[in-house]
Amino acid sequence: MLLFGVSPSLKVPFPGVRWNKEGGKVLLRNEAWDALPNAVRTEALRMPAWDFLHAADKIWAKYVVEDDGETETFFLLPAEAYYDVVQRLEKAQVEAKHLREQLHAFVQNIPLPIFVVDTSQTDQITRITFANKLLLDMARIPLRRLYEGLSLQDIFKEAAPNAQNLIKSAREAQQPAQEVIELPEQEGAIYWLTRAFPFKSPSLEGVMVGIVDLTREKEQEKYLIEAFQELQVQAEELRQSQEELASVNEALGVALQEADTRLRELEESLKAAQRYQRTILFRTKNLYEAWGYERISVVARPCAYVGGDFIISRRVGEWLYAGIGDATGHGSSGALLAVTIQSIIHQYLFQLPSPIHLHEALEAARQELADIWEIQLGTQLSNEGAEIALVALPLSDDKKAMYVATAGRPIYILASDGTLRELMQGRRGIGWSIPGQSPEPYTTQELPYPQGSTLFLFTDGITDQLGLSGKRLGRKTFLSWLPECASSAGDPRAQTRYLLQRWQSWKTDSVEQTDDLLLLAFAL
Repeated sequence: MLLFGVSPSLKVPFPGVRWNKEGGKVLLRNEAWDALPNAVRTEALRMPAWDFLHAADKIWAKYVVEDDGETETFFLLPAEAYYDVVQRLEKAQVEAKHLREQLHAFVQNIPLPIFVVDTSQTDQITRITFANKLLLDMARIPLRRLYEGLSLQDIFKEAAPNAQNLIKSAREAQQPAQEVIELPEQEGAIYWLTRAFPFKSPSLEGVMVGIVDLTREKEQEKYLIEAFQELQVQAEELRQSQEELASVNEALGVALQEADTRLRELEESLKAAQRYQRTILFRTKNLYEAWGYERISVVARPCAYVGGDFIISRRVGEWLYAGIGDATGHGSSGALLAVTIQSIIHQYLFQLPSPIHLHEALEAARQELADIWEIQLGTQLSNEGAEIALVALPLSDDKKAMYVATAGRPIYILASDGTLRELMQGRRGIGWSIPGQSPEPYTTQELPYPQGSTLFLFTDGITDQLGLSGKRLGRKTFLSWLPECASSAGDPRAQTRYLLQRWQSWKTDSVEQTDDLLLLAFAL
């Protein structure tokens, strides 16, 4: 079954489903979902959102649109390219970690007092990254100091500047350098033959320093030659590892570019969805053509790129059918539901024999949603739907009456003297169902045409807005602002400007918009 039962032309190209996680019952699905093998659908329901689903020659990523704990709505999006990027990133990280572990193992196992200085962060070359036990024993430094952090001062004491200059020279020239450093001691001077080997890779830069104590053993000179020969072999292996890491880094750069391209494509898709929302959900052409551009004010601000608020506008004969709706959810899920409900109501408005039957469009939309979700109204629980307010305004010169029908959203009429009237018959939106409670019947109310008044319709995005204190604006506060703009009767644009200025001052620029916002004002 299509996610869009009323408009077959609006099909989602990727597998999508809404299901009950506890009972395992699929509540809503599209044709792409039905085309999947049973084993793939079963695995998709169980898999977490962060995992990948491998099916034949395809790789899917699970994109959760909505999860209220009991039910979950998600789509399976193609993720071959993203999965490949993730694999390459993980491989690069493993190789970089392996290189550091090789360096650490080399430092610990070489039979020579040795340490490594990290030169990648600062010109002050003092921080020691690795050191082996032979070095700690020679410098009489306890092992715990290695984990607390060692510096050249801890090893060379007063001669630390000499060691620092040696390391800096080796790093700048990118060539090994050596020097015999004298360390004054109470028992007499100690002479250390110190040699520095610079190395550099995309993820690691430093200088490896080896020390031979010339004052303790004369045979150390021969041992030093052998040890440095081994160091040269290890340095070559390290250089080769650096080249391999450079190749991995280059591949990583390509992968990052691919990821950036995918991100731009996603942003372009969201911007396109925003344009479609203004074309479909916020279409105002019929309103302006029928009622007059200067006699209507429309404010539509989605919380995200797209949202669940929508406008209803149809001219049938000498009547303008107008209204607003607020579908459950935000983002793409709210927009999908809004498009579905809007198309159903527009379809039935053309079939009404007269405005006194305005409520029949709400009844028909409620039943259509129940059929789409495969639920029995009054028997099964459903908290998905939309709050809607509809009006029928006369377009003839003889304007004696107007008609109102509501489903969860009130309508307000502001007289020129500041008197505010609220109209609301159906207090429950379409789509909602509670076991054991029969669906509330909708009705149409006929009113004398209030010449000179202003008709206001708005969604709860205005009154649910959070302020600096974290509290909601509230319906009572917002309604208290309406009589204040009665002096601008006949100019709905001035009235909505005043209301939005009050709303923005209360919200402040420091607080993000909480919900989708939609406000319509008609000068009667």
